[in-house]
Amino acid sequence: MIRLHTQKEDKEMVDKEMLSAISELLDQKLEEKLDQKLEEKLEQKFDQKLAPIYARLDKVESELTYVRVVQLENTVIPRLNTIEKCYLDTSKRYLDSTEHIEEMSADIDVLKQTVENHSNMLNKILA
Repeated sequence: MIRLHTQKEDKEMVDKEMLSAISELLDQKLEEKLDQKLEEKLEQKFDQKLAPIYARLDKVESELTYVRVVQLENTVIPRLNTIEKCYLDTSKRYLDSTEHIEEMSADIDVLKQTVENHSNMLNKILA
């Protein structure tokens, strides 16, 4: 047997469905708001907790930069200056020696020629 609902029962069913739908929408909105608030609170807490760490990290970075600069100025640059000085001294000596070696080579050529001439003269005299 099919039972027909009365108009009042139909209205009550529609009202219950509407209330149920409104309840679900409110629950959903409330949950979204709570999630948003919770996320904001967590971000705020994290920022508060991490602030000292970030400050320390900034300090460490600046100190590291200072140490690098000091290391560069006190160690690397003086060593480079020493290397440059040695290189320039060696280069100057090499250039000076090159001229001297060329002069010696010319003198040796003259001596060789003179020795050959004298040897030829002595061989002619002795022969």
